[in-house]
Amino acid sequence: MKLTYRSESLQFLKPATTSKGAYLTRELYLLELQLADGRCYRAECAPLPHLSCDDMAALPAALDDWCRHPERIAADAFEIETEQSRFPALAFALESLRRQWLSGIPGLLWDNAFTRGEACIPINGLVWMDDAEAMLAAAMEKAAMGFRCIKFKVGALDFDAECRLLETVRATYGPERLELRVDANGAFRSDEVDEKLRSLSRFHLHSIEQPLSPPDTEGLERLCRESPLPIALDESLIGLNPFGPDAARIQRMAPAYLVLKPGLLGGFARSAAWANLANGHFRGWWATSALESNIGLSAIAQWCGNYPVQQHQGLGTGRLFHTNYTSPLRLEGEELWFDGPANS
Repeated sequence: MKLTYRSESLQFLKPATTSKGAYLTRELYLLELQLADGRCYRAECAPLPHLSCDDMAALPAALDDWCRHPERIAADAFEIETEQSRFPALAFALESLRRQWLSGIPGLLWDNAFTRGEACIPINGLVWMDDAEAMLAAAMEKAAMGFRCIKFKVGALDFDAECRLLETVRATYGPERLELRVDANGAFRSDEVDEKLRSLSRFHLHSIEQPLSPPDTEGLERLCRESPLPIALDESLIGLNPFGPDAARIQRMAPAYLVLKPGLLGGFARSAAWANLANGHFRGWWATSALESNIGLSAIAQWCGNYPVQQHQGLGTGRLFHTNYTSPLRLEGEELWFDGPANS
């Protein structure tokens, strides 16, 4: 058993813009676990600048340590608690390798209806930030493709322009035909958020993600109680431990939904704990990719396949980059299918 890693840089087809700025490249570490019989399991460790809580300076040393002791991936006592806390992206990669080692099939993390090609995962159509005209065109194109749920990034354009955009889409597609979600990425100020949420509620939105930044816990807790729109927490979960007091704090805040990014939350075990909390106390959850390559995206989709999916998932399609790794995922309209190792 040999574990190696190397850094990779993926180039975006166009800047991936949010209210926090634009990404031009996606930097990641590609991990490869090679077995004596020739099998090779791959995973990605891809912390996201300005969003991940990974200890970036210490991450290469942590990777080197695992490469010196790759047998820990196959140990009966698979321990990654330190990585989950200090290096969430590494924990995600290690769990991905562990799941492949358990399955014995490169690229296959779970055996479920999704990976057997018996079921699909519905995903939302994501409209990236651009000028209002381009965003409207993208939304209409996705609706014409068959998407029943469209998500808009908001908070970077003039707010009136964003409202006019949503009004135009809603005038064409009513809520019975098209579910609309918006994601503010914490862009709204506390002195304006109430007025903006009232304005947005006119468009019969499904939810708004992270209207205030994570440090404003009191403001977010108040909005979860009083907002005319259902609140989904996303960035607020990053760096928290769902097995301790952090879970009680989120339960007390009582959002409508949780948005789960396994690559930023410390992997699948922690994401599953958040999912269980949401299923037991809130309206539910959905998973979202965090600009992963096709390797990480496939891992997250396979994890979603373990659940009876009730919400449209926020999974990308791997079409953001000039070049990418081979993908087992296939998109038909809004339906994500798996054509990977389990079908070969």
